[in-house]
Amino acid sequence: MSWGTELWDQTDNIAAYVQKGIEFCEKFSHFLREKCSLENEYASKLKRLVKSYQPKRKDEDCEFTCTRGFQEMISEITDMAGQHEWIAENLTNSTMKSLHLLIQQIKNDKRKYLQENSKQNSNMQSQWQLLDKFKKQYEKAFRESEKARELFNKADADINLSRAEVEKARSFMVQKQQICDNAKSEYGAELQKTNDYQREHFDKLIPEIIQRLQDLEESRINSMVSLYKECVDTERKVMPIVSKCIDGMERASSLVSSSTDIKVVIDKYKSGFIPPGDIAFEELSSDNSSSEKISPAVSVSSLTRGDAGKSKPAVASVKAKKKTNKILGLFGGSKNEEVKEDFSHLPPNQQKKKLIQQINSIKALLSKEVAERDGLLKLQDAYQKNPSLGDSQSLGKQLEEGAQKLDQLHSELRKFQKYLADIDGTVSHQETLSTNPPAIKKLSNSEDHFQPVLSSSKEEQDNHCLQSLVFGIQDL
Repeated sequence: MSWGTELWDQTDNIAAYVQKGIEFCEKFSHFLREKCSLENEYASKLKRLVKSYQPKRKDEDCEFTCTRGFQEMISEITDMAGQHEWIAENLTNSTMKSLHLLIQQIKNDKRKYLQENSKQNSNMQSQWQLLDKFKKQYEKAFRESEKARELFNKADADINLSRAEVEKARSFMVQKQQICDNAKSEYGAELQKTNDYQREHFDKLIPEIIQRLQDLEESRINSMVSLYKECVDTERKVMPIVSKCIDGMERASSLVSSSTDIKVVIDKYKSGFIPPGDIAFEELSSDNSSSEKISPAVSVSSLTRGDAGKSKPAVASVKAKKKTNKILGLFGGSKNEEVKEDFSHLPPNQQKKKLIQQINSIKALLSKEVAERDGLLKLQDAYQKNPSLGDSQSLGKQLEEGAQKLDQLHSELRKFQKYLADIDGTVSHQETLSTNPPAIKKLSNSEDHFQPVLSSSKEEQDNHCLQSLVFGIQDL
């Protein structure tokens, strides 16, 4: 179906419809602009959200699989945010650009076609006005000719008029008849011309213009379909990447292991101390029921150091308190505690862990220094073989400084390796003590109490007493 044949007389309505199509294109352009703005805003907020949940420090809980899985998951969200930015960029640079060109083209073509339609209508009006002019001339000539005929007939019938007057009336009538005939001929010719032009106007010129408007509208609709599909393709192109991001989030969740995190907690907080052994049974002597009981203020360790009557409870209590404070650091020590070089301020297991880290760090620095020294040696050898490349003596100072750094690092390495060996010996000693608890023997009736008989050294006795003291503090 064609607008040119079906809607030949609806030019105004067609023009209004085409204008509505242009307004719809502009509406779609505004939609795309707002969508791109929202996509960019959403991507920006997603990235800001991910950034706000990133660890403040690089080593903050990163050893736990649950935390690492979460970080992997939100990093995939960052990639997904990038896809939203890509959608906005592609819609802006491609789809919206094409849409703006389409709107401008439709406006220009519509203006041109309507101007041409106005021109054709103006020409048709001019032709109608010209025809009307010739028609009026013919009507006037016809009226004058009829009037001249009436005058001639009246003069011819009047017997009082002379023959000359009658001939004069006849000549006037003939003249007017000739003018009327000429006006009639001109009107007929102009009428034929007007009809031909009118037929061409309504059968060809106007339908062609309306058909062009129809073609313009069809082109607009087809272009909109293409733009719709382009928007869909833009969304579809990011789907594989978004799907990979989702797969990455799923993989991140599968990396989380409760057993691994439990082991990490053990490795992180294990002190290395041995739980206290059984408390020795103290039986009072039946022969001396009035004997003085052991004072709570006297440390058990002081009773194992010799003379019962010459014990020094104050000194023993101070020493036990120092060791107790070290153990109680497990449950939250002072934040202002001095950090020692050998990490002895930490529990044994954590001290060992820190020493191993320090040793590995020193070994890494050693490897770096050795590599730099080897590089300098090779460069020095090349200078010696080919002096034009450079002076080999200029590298002597750098080699000397490197050797000093290596000596310092080796010294540091030996020092921390000795610290590690010492802590390994201490932990092994405590484990041996835990498997061999002290024995108890009954004192003679002349003594005031039972004295624990330890099968190990004085240091082992102190450790056992210390453990007993910690166990008692925990009960309190």
